[in-house]
Amino acid sequence: MRDSAIVIPVAALRRIFVMLIVLIALILAVLVVRTQLFRAGIGVLFAPSAAETIDHNAYQSVFLTNGSSYYGKLEPQGDSWFLLTDVFYLSVSDQNGTRLIKRGSEPWGPREPMVIPRDQILVIENMRDDSDVVAAIRLYKSGQAPALTPPPATATAAPAPTAIPSTTRPSPSPTR
Repeated sequence: MRDSAIVIPVAALRRIFVMLIVLIALILAVLVVRTQLFRAGIGVLFAPSAAETIDHNAYQSVFLTNGSSYYGKLEPQGDSWFLLTDVFYLSVSDQNGTRLIKRGSEPWGPREPMVIPRDQILVIENMRDDSDVVAAIRLYKSGQAPALTPPPATATAAPAPTAIPSTTRPSPSPTR
């Protein structure tokens, strides 16, 4: 009966067991390092791409490196371009307050889509459905809000310096 038994040396079992423990420890170490890289904000190698993080059912706010911001539907185009459609932006003035403007009625007559180089984008955010901007876009699209046009482009020169009357003396600086 002993002649038909399979004998596995104890040393071989120990090696297999140690290799399994090392493999499990290595997998755990990779997961911990990956998590720490994400928390530190340097998980570029493991970070999801823009295409994976854009919610195609929502509007996006796109902030550019030149300080402009636009709102619309963003689609990545390969590795170096984005297309923004259904484009809006905010116009702020003392007289009219903040207004949502549908892009396309500017004097130069831009057409959609807006093509944006990836290196010009500073931040992309998926907007909530209950945000004020999305609510204003929906009002505009339902016909309940007028199509706002951008304020007229007027060339305003800096005001001419005014002379201080000789009877008025400037007050001293509070820092002196």
